Amino acid sequence: MGTTLAALLAVIVLGGPFGEATVDGTLVGENLRVEFEIVVADGPAAVVAHAVDPGQTQQTIGLGDRNGGVWAGGTDLEVMNYVVVFEALYPDGEGSLSEPTTLLALGLDPALIGMADVVNTEEDAGSQPLSATTRRWGWGSAALGAVALALLAVWAMGDRVKSEPVQQEMEEKEDTQPPS
Repeated sequence: MGTTLAALLAVIVLGGPFGEATVDGTLVGENLRVEFEIVVADGPAAVVAHAVDPGQTQQTIGLGDRNGGVWAGGTDLEVMNYVVVFEALYPDGEGSLSEPTTLLALGLDPALIGMADVVNTEEDAGSQPLSATTRRWGWGSAALGAVALALLAVWAMGDRVKSEPVQQEMEEKEDTQPPS
């Protein structure tokens, strides 16, 4: 196995016509090779997986029919925890989207995306761990929000601070001027 790792850890049901879904991952060079498998009812004409990274770049992966309602396919992605939405396309032109999920929720080994120290327990099954990139963006957003609030406070208080001494100076000038 060497540097190539593979893991199939969990099965998730996505609702609607979508049944069990899993992902298998392997590191290939600097990329992550993922293989999706999902059960879809109602006989769609095609099924695709939309993988969206935190920068909102989307990659669409076509899945092939493996018979019995099972669809599978894979691609190489950058190493991160993508948000995945499956889409079933029917012969009548209609489509159906699954609930959004992540590669980790589908069962990808956290070690494959640099999150080996993250442990999922049954107690926090509803929460999903955040990658270092996501945490950096979160802290950056919080800092930007704090700066924006500080600037807003300075702007709002600026008129009050300037107007009071100016009014006092004008009143003093009026009091010291001799009546005409």
